[in-house]
Amino acid sequence: MQGEELVRVLLVDFPLRVAGRAYQHREALLREFAIIAFGGGEQADVPKRLVEIAKILDERYSGLNPEADDAIDAAVQRRDEYIDLELSVPPRIKDDTLDIGPLLREVDEYCRTGGLLTLSASDEVRAYWAWFLGEFVRQADGEAPKSWRDFSLPG
Repeated sequence: MQGEELVRVLLVDFPLRVAGRAYQHREALLREFAIIAFGGGEQADVPKRLVEIAKILDERYSGLNPEADDAIDAAVQRRDEYIDLELSVPPRIKDDTLDIGPLLREVDEYCRTGGLLTLSASDEVRAYWAWFLGEFVRQADGEAPKSWRDFSLPG
C-alpha cells in the first residue's frame, strides 16, 4: 500500500448509534463463528470463511484513518447522533467490498437458520451495512456521497 494513491470516501450523516449496534453485532457474530470454525465439521464452512475474511480485511484497513476514529470518539462523547467522516482508503476497497457482499448474505441466512446465540442482523443493521459498504463502491466509481438519512434499501 506504500505509495499507492488513496481514494477519498465521505460518509455523510454517519449514524453513530446504528454503527455502534452494527459493530456490536459484528463482534458477537465473529466470536461465535470463531468457536464454530474451530470446532470444524460440515456446518463450519460459512463461519470459517467469514472469520478468515474479517481477519484479512481488519489487517488491510485497520488503523488507516485514526483521525476518523478520534472524530467518532469525540462525537460519541458529545452524544451526537450523526457525523460526517472523510476516509482515505486504497482503491482495492471496491473489489474487497464487492467480494464480501455474497458472503454477508450467506452469513445472514446462516444466522436465520443456524440455531445461533447471535441473532441475524436487524433490518436497521442490515440497512447500515448496505449503505456503509455501498458508499465505498459508489464513491470508488466516482459517484457523489449519499447521506445515511437519504438512504433506503431497494425493494
